[in-house]
Amino acid sequence: MNFTKYMLTLTALLCLIASLTAGQNKDHETGFLVLAPDRGFLGNEEIREAFEEYRTGFNTALVVVTREETARFLKEGISFLEQKGAKKIVAIPMFLSEHQSSYQYAERFLTGSEAAKLTALPVVLAETMSHSYLTSEVLADRIGALSANPALEALVLIAQGVANPDDATKLADDLRQLRTRLSSRYSFGGYAEVALLDGSQSPSSQSGWTQFEEVLKNAQAKNLKPLVVPLDLSWKADGMMSLAFRLQRVVRQYNALYDGADLTPHPNLALWLKKQSNSQLPITAENLGIIFMPHGSNYNWNRTMMDAVEPLLSKYKIEHAFSMGDADIIERAVRKLEQRGARAISVVRVFSMESSFKDVTEQALGLNDGAHAGYEGMSSTPIRSGCAFYTLGGVEASPLFAEALLDRALEVSKDPKKETIILLAHGTESEEANRRWENNLSALTSHMSLVAKLKGKPFKQILSATWREDWPELREKAIENIRSMVKTASEDGGTAIVIPARTTRGGREEEWLKGLKYVYNGNGFAPHKLFVRWVEEQILLSLAHFNNAEPPAGIVSTPANATQHKHTGKQ
Repeated sequence: MNFTKYMLTLTALLCLIASLTAGQNKDHETGFLVLAPDRGFLGNEEIREAFEEYRTGFNTALVVVTREETARFLKEGISFLEQKGAKKIVAIPMFLSEHQSSYQYAERFLTGSEAAKLTALPVVLAETMSHSYLTSEVLADRIGALSANPALEALVLIAQGVANPDDATKLADDLRQLRTRLSSRYSFGGYAEVALLDGSQSPSSQSGWTQFEEVLKNAQAKNLKPLVVPLDLSWKADGMMSLAFRLQRVVRQYNALYDGADLTPHPNLALWLKKQSNSQLPITAENLGIIFMPHGSNYNWNRTMMDAVEPLLSKYKIEHAFSMGDADIIERAVRKLEQRGARAISVVRVFSMESSFKDVTEQALGLNDGAHAGYEGMSSTPIRSGCAFYTLGGVEASPLFAEALLDRALEVSKDPKKETIILLAHGTESEEANRRWENNLSALTSHMSLVAKLKGKPFKQILSATWREDWPELREKAIENIRSMVKTASEDGGTAIVIPARTTRGGREEEWLKGLKYVYNGNGFAPHKLFVRWVEEQILLSLAHFNNAEPPAGIVSTPANATQHKHTGKQ
């Protein structure tokens, strides 16, 4: 893509974002209808307390789903939202799973012809709690309060409220998925998930209880101590009239680890509601937080990168997190952005490759399945927040990067027709990954050649290579090859111009090319006006993501394998 076409696509993206973020004070036009199961007095009070903690700043109403008068309660809640100016209804189902019968009962009122009887407004149904890492984090806390030695324990998860065996199987699968998110932190000797049918809080119902006791017996037979967690918004009329009390009468026979705690009370419920709501509201430059995450080094290196993005600080909420995806450092930035009013947060990973530190960053944000444990000795616990999260980055073969590197060469060039630019990058150990790096370098050199010709300053050649610098055996061969390139470029009156393809100043070119004749400019991508533009492009791409909009086709710095988490509340 040439420079003119690039500018046209960037202009189109700016226009798109302007249209998406017009009317920034219209959050009240989205009404959030929180649906919760009827749990009896104590359970309903716990739901209400979480709702009260969440509701500030949102146009929202709480509806308890009952078998007798759900339609009336829904109508009351929707009327309240409409009176507050709602033009769209988002129903947030505070149910563990869509396979629970109470959820399915409420869903019928909000879909198809039934919804038209309640409101003329469009109704969107958000996801249940089983899709969120925040629910897994409640489970982590429940386990942490009970477990002494996971290897000698069998984790048994309980949920209730399904109408048939098929839904029971699917509900058990949802429980399993929540437990799997914690696999990097807990390795139990055994596992089981039990879904109890409707009415199981009643002593007269035995549905699922036989299976539950069999699970406890099997754990004992394997010399494992059962650790039982009712991971649900279970029946809780009072201390005795509750699922927890009935479970207690069973588990004491098997000497199980059990304290009766279910999903409430827990602060993650309010966070989950906030995240669901923030994931449905328009995200603007005013309520988007940006975490700027380069690798990091000493003060001078870090200061250079900070100075590089200073022109953007007056336009966007930006916090720094210099690291290789360190969850604690990212969390510091998240908390600062929360205090500054961010509703959504995007981590811009400022590395050469899009894949760099992607997995650990996603783990920190709760965006992957939790299987990545991070680095040894580092936390793998995701950050608990009500903000919607996203991550992107990697300069890859961005034309902006190419043009900045060309500028570095022109800064030291005297006679381009006799000069050979040698573009050098870090490289990696894997042959496949290193080929990806080399392909990027090839694309960069091609664009540099094109722009140099357009400027009327064509170079003799533009070459590239990787050092593979962290792997001594590979590095020695690479050094030999690159030194040969520099020597050849310097023959017959030619000049080698060595340019590191790095995000900022760095590299060991002067050490590994010692004794050779060449011209060097090691300033890298930042600071440079085109680096500022690249960072802003990542911000605009983040806004497009959070507003469920596709950026214009052909936007040049969108990596081919960019992380995609659609903005649907699935966090």
